[in-house]
Amino acid sequence: MSVTRRQVVGLVAVVVVLLIAGTDAWALHHFSKNAATKAYPDDYLNAVACPSAAQCWAVGQTGDAPGGNTLGEARGPLVKHETAGRWATVSVAGLRAPGSALESIACPGAADCWAVGGNAAGGQTVIEHWQGGAWQPAAAPDLPGSQLNSVSCASASACWATGGTQSRSGVPADLFEQWNGTRWSLATALPGGLQPTALSCPVSGHCLAVGLRNGAAAAASYSGGRWAPAPPPPAPGAKGAKGAASAASATSATVPSLFGCAAPTLCLAAFPGTKQLVTDAWNGRAWTPVTSSKLTYPVGLSCSGGRGCWLLGMTRKDRPLALRWQGGAQGWAAVSVPSARHQGYLSALACGGGCWAVGGKGGTRRNGVPYTNPLIDSLA
Repeated sequence: MSVTRRQVVGLVAVVVVLLIAGTDAWALHHFSKNAATKAYPDDYLNAVACPSAAQCWAVGQTGDAPGGNTLGEARGPLVKHETAGRWATVSVAGLRAPGSALESIACPGAADCWAVGGNAAGGQTVIEHWQGGAWQPAAAPDLPGSQLNSVSCASASACWATGGTQSRSGVPADLFEQWNGTRWSLATALPGGLQPTALSCPVSGHCLAVGLRNGAAAAASYSGGRWAPAPPPPAPGAKGAKGAASAASATSATVPSLFGCAAPTLCLAAFPGTKQLVTDAWNGRAWTPVTSSKLTYPVGLSCSGGRGCWLLGMTRKDRPLALRWQGGAQGWAAVSVPSARHQGYLSALACGGGCWAVGGKGGTRRNGVPYTNPLIDSLA
């Protein structure tokens, strides 16, 4: 799962933690009578995808937060491009700016990528398409107060995006859109009635989706151009025969907050708890739960083909953290993070020629003003 509504909340929490980590001098500055006239950079990356071994794309936002108030900041899109191990910022003049930010990216081809997000100023979804040249805005259903948080593609003619809307009454509702190779359109559910909260397409033509069906946890698999019901990852504590998770045990509306697939026979659904992290592993037929120590601040779960799956977030000391799936009962194991000496977090990962994890790093300047800058780490 790259970016969903869960990650939006997670990123807000991370930013709050980074701000709390500031000094007393920052607090004095932040709450002084002149605080509203000050602004600091609130720039970070939400997602990354590698359409080939030769290049990768990362998307996120730039922002200036007046007085440290991220809710009132002026947002803009942030797109970075990697070739030969070097990253450069790319202009996105065609994007609906100002107010736009990008939350997720998926690349069904070597010269075919989709990036989605929202526009805070206009309250509309944002969909951008890259086909080897410049990024171009794509026509999307116009829903006031909407934002797309995640996108996944099974092929160049089959993509799905999930997000949410906010009505005038303040009641949130889920948003689901699909691409058929010609246009994006609204959808209420996948065939079979599944309302997806997360999708992952690890290889061309294969996907797994989790969500709700008739108010209960459910899942569906995509193969051969069709969706079919699949057993959902059960919530922690639910077990079937021989201790393995079963479809019958998943009767509640609990869905995983972290989700991703590395292959049709390897998907992970994580349920962060107060004391432990329960990860359900999918082998193409059934789910098996694995319990491990809790990741302090989980933000994202990313999988990248033969490179496996990674759990990303932040330590108790506000440092970037990455764990790699070891399989079996071993569960997750921490890996070295180059930026671990700095305050920050990681939210997503993708592998091309190398594996890149993205997020944000922050702190306070000498005058007490806090800031967040984009973070890109190379992970082995």
